[in-house]
Amino acid sequence: MKKKAKRKGPKKAAKKGQKKYVKKIKKTAKNRTVQKSAKPAEYKTVFISLGSNVGDREEYIEQAITLLRETPGIKVIRRSSNFETQPQGRKNQPLFINAAVEISTNYSPQNLLELLQGFEDTLGRDRSLEWGPRTIDMDILLYSNELISEDNLTVPHPLMHERLFVLEPLKEIAPNVVHPILERTIKELYHDKKAEGMESEKYDEDLPGFREVKRGIADDYERW
Repeated sequence: MKKKAKRKGPKKAAKKGQKKYVKKIKKTAKNRTVQKSAKPAEYKTVFISLGSNVGDREEYIEQAITLLRETPGIKVIRRSSNFETQPQGRKNQPLFINAAVEISTNYSPQNLLELLQGFEDTLGRDRSLEWGPRTIDMDILLYSNELISEDNLTVPHPLMHERLFVLEPLKEIAPNVVHPILERTIKELYHDKKAEGMESEKYDEDLPGFREVKRGIADDYERW
């Protein structure tokens, strides 16, 4: 087995990478007309990542999708399979179930963020420990092709292209969607990241800790 190269701590590396990414968004946005929020009657395509590693992980994923389906102004277009993945940041915690969902919504980016954070609270998300276990995590990955750089929201998600556990389920439902900053498809970003030896050892679906698990039954909402 090849020795892994030394890396900076995930928290420090993530913050450094995020700052660099935000600068790139701001620079790119200067040359583009960016619509900051959707008009009330205008629906936008949005991709959201979901993750859970506490309790019945598959059930929390299904409950989160149910909340989206039952919200006026949101249409769930498609969802990915569930994938079991290794935790990042704090390693001494249960494995995650990760998924992705495509929605069409007339919510503005900020209103959607507030809605998702409300869903997380409803499902018992504990925010006291950074990188810690969570019942549900819901992140906006892409909001149409818009570039958003605000104090509490950066879109495209600043780390989505660095995380195979995000790219794998997203590739399943949106392989040909193009990242508006990197100008590469989700499928290309996935294969780019998978080709990096160190990361593929951690997240390759052919290895333990990254395997597709039984798809949840999307239409079974009686439990919720």
